[in-house]
Amino acid sequence: QQELLSTIHRQTGSLVDIINELLDLARIDARRGRDLHMETVDLAELVRATLADLAFDPARWPIHFTPSATPMQSRADPAKLRQALINVVGNAQKYSPHGGAICIELSREPGAVGIAITDHGIGIQAKDLPHVGERFWRADVSGKMPGSGLGMAIVKEIMTLHEGEVIIKSVPGQGTAVTLLFPLFKS
Repeated sequence: QQELLSTIHRQTGSLVDIINELLDLARIDARRGRDLHMETVDLAELVRATLADLAFDPARWPIHFTPSATPMQSRADPAKLRQALINVVGNAQKYSPHGGAICIELSREPGAVGIAITDHGIGIQAKDLPHVGERFWRADVSGKMPGSGLGMAIVKEIMTLHEGEVIIKSVPGQGTAVTLLFPLFKS
């Protein structure tokens, strides 16, 4: 009985996660940014605070964060940015089932700043890259890895609301790099 109750509890938790992701997408669709709380966000500070709350095994998935030599800021809703970052870093961990470093780097592009998250996991086929961010689409077709296929859809919507973009580069068997690119904010 204990084993059955444990299975029911795990599955109920998975269903709650899916419902919460669907609710997040519905709120984004309905409000289209009207509920954003925009402020000046120091991206290095945001990354550090987000990473401090993640519960990864550091021996299995060491996280290497490289901040910029100069402060980088953007106008953003810090809670939404944090949600996007958690989803991308969570995917980096999930799709690196054998472990491996997760590298996070801040970069400056012409007129933009970026947060690049790189894993050394299973990667994504080139033909599948255009589907990343579609609702319910999953890189893992085997069904062995948990997930609803909504995480990257949420990330894409959050970035669109911030007038940013998601850039994905991947090599099957070597890993994936996801860059969240924001308009540069000049104080």
